[in-house]
Amino acid sequence: MSKLPLLILCFCFVKISFGNVVHEIILTDSSLTSSHGEHVGVFEVENKDSTAFEDIRLLPDSLFVEGKEPILDFNFTANSYWLFFNLTNESSYTHFLIEAGRTVTNKVLFYEVVDGHVQSAFESGDDFNYYDKEIEHRKNIFPIEIERGETRSYYIYLESDGELLFSPLLVHERMAFFAQDFKDQFTNGFYYGLIALVVVIYFFFFLFLHDKTYLFYILYAFSHGVLQFSLDGYTHHHFFPNGGYFTNHILLVFAGFTVVFLLTYVNKFLQLKERNRLIWRVFNVARIIMIAIMCLSLIPGYPYEISFPIINGASLFSVLLAAFTIIRLRIKGYAVDFFFAMAFIILIIGGVVFILGNLSLVGDKLVSLGALKISSALEFVVLSISMSKKYGELQREKEAAQKLAFQNLQEKNTLIDQQNIMLEKQVSERTAEIEIQKEALAYSNNEIVSSIKYAERIQQAILPVLDSVKKVLPNSFFYYKPKDVVSGDFYFVETAFTSESPRQNHILFAAADCTGHGVPGAFMSIIGNNLLTQATTEISVNSPGDALNFLNRGVNKTLRRTVEGSVIRDGMDIAMCTYNQECRELMFAGAKNPLYLIRKRSNLNQESLTGAMEIIDEIETHVLLQIKGDRHPIGNAFEEVVHTFTNHTLNVMDGDQVFVFTDGFADQFGGSKNKKYSYRRFRTFLLSNCKLPMEEQERKLDAEFKKWKGSNDQVDDVLVISVQF
Repeated sequence: MSKLPLLILCFCFVKISFGNVVHEIILTDSSLTSSHGEHVGVFEVENKDSTAFEDIRLLPDSLFVEGKEPILDFNFTANSYWLFFNLTNESSYTHFLIEAGRTVTNKVLFYEVVDGHVQSAFESGDDFNYYDKEIEHRKNIFPIEIERGETRSYYIYLESDGELLFSPLLVHERMAFFAQDFKDQFTNGFYYGLIALVVVIYFFFFLFLHDKTYLFYILYAFSHGVLQFSLDGYTHHHFFPNGGYFTNHILLVFAGFTVVFLLTYVNKFLQLKERNRLIWRVFNVARIIMIAIMCLSLIPGYPYEISFPIINGASLFSVLLAAFTIIRLRIKGYAVDFFFAMAFIILIIGGVVFILGNLSLVGDKLVSLGALKISSALEFVVLSISMSKKYGELQREKEAAQKLAFQNLQEKNTLIDQQNIMLEKQVSERTAEIEIQKEALAYSNNEIVSSIKYAERIQQAILPVLDSVKKVLPNSFFYYKPKDVVSGDFYFVETAFTSESPRQNHILFAAADCTGHGVPGAFMSIIGNNLLTQATTEISVNSPGDALNFLNRGVNKTLRRTVEGSVIRDGMDIAMCTYNQECRELMFAGAKNPLYLIRKRSNLNQESLTGAMEIIDEIETHVLLQIKGDRHPIGNAFEEVVHTFTNHTLNVMDGDQVFVFTDGFADQFGGSKNKKYSYRRFRTFLLSNCKLPMEEQERKLDAEFKKWKGSNDQVDDVLVISVQF
């Protein structure tokens, strides 16, 4: 009542300015079920619930603006509106139902005033419990009883939260309403039964054919069905009778889902990714935008309010995009199924009318509401015809194929004797040819095998004899397992004196991995072995780094980088050590390959570690240290500046054990998950066996490799050299 003085002041002003304004509906038998919005007064309230009914009753009739159309249209709005009218009954009936607001209106409050007193008051709408309605019905209907010739006053409050707000104002004769409602329920049952049938049938198509087109189609049909179910008011009745958040938001969510699945279905059916990448990207962007709008609609308040016009506009764009795509593909010469195109033309017409109605661009709201339902029903019927036509075509193709096969079988039966004779002759001729080829192949195979066996003997002759190696390095093992008969891995052991004064005797040992394996790798190993042998007599070579520099120059010179326009990229990875027994000094240089050193923890001190050494694994009694080789391989002649390999020097302690190796062991596939053995597992294995004698370590290394490889093929040559001091 706090606004009463202001309202009285307004009343005085309007009374003087405009005089009396009467909002009256004259109810006759012919005007029943017609909308009377043009005879109703409308008062807009910008803030919800800011004006109570008691205040509204004090307003003069002249403050209520006359309705302009039979169906009142307030567009997308978060404001609320009061409707006022006097109803005079001149019909043959006395019991009526007044229908106001669309089925998804948030609040609809109804007041009947007789002789200045409130005769009845009812509430309806999505914000209230469905079962609190005076008449439990999906529509907002209110019962009245008015004698013939009697006049009564009515106030109706409409409130929306940003959704499209419009209101037919219908007065139904009570029995006639329920009779018509029975027909409407039957029609709706047929419509939703059609959608359910489409979902079930196409679901089995998807299960049998595993074609995602059917999946997206049933998702689209289901979402569309739920959307229409909500628009008809059934969601509030059957799913969320308590009203509130879920009842209000499910409409926007499934409107978004319908558009997303429609775009996905059209995209898949028309194969846009293969036919038109630009339109395919537009479809993806449109789906992302629609999903973003759906997420926005879940946020209460202003984001939820603005989602209504945005999602309607985006839906209109998506429907027109689908139509444009069909036309564009047909112009470009792509085949588009006639019934598919016809179905979407029907849907597009209904969808455009529905969305334009929501945007207040089509006048009759009841027409726009029914357009989507009718067009979607026709769409599903036409698509069913399309599927029946496709099934018929498949049957006819099957029958034609069977008829053709039968004819071919008859023709083949008449020629079978001639074919048998020809086949026997051809078999005899081919058998003779195969025998000749078999003999030639056997001869060639023997020649190749003999050559490879001879190459094996040459390679074995080049490699150091292990009995002689044991005299130089008595506490050592050389685990050597070629992948093929000949190998690309080779080991090198030699003694040499430095040319510098005083001359010192060094024991050289190295593990090298040449490019490839088999015969190509064997050729490279012979070149590498010869160059290393030459290096031991060169005056300029006095360290492992010098030896690798000499080897690098020799490989680049021996293998000319280009032969007849083809680039040769062969080379090798190598780890080389020299050991001076007199001063117990070990020098190392590596081309990509490292050196591992296992040392007793009791011998570990800061003075014994060089700058290049790092601890990478350890157990209680020993640690494993690594010295990395240079990152450059032997034989890379494409660099502008030839790389100089780095020497690393360390003092050897009693019990130290060094390892140089190629990558074959760590790269072997196997184990329960068929993965690479890995360097981490390799280091752990070496540490776990470091206390065993060298012969036992080699035996366990071989057993571990065979166990890991299992039934797999060996992927590369394997070489592991270990020396204990």
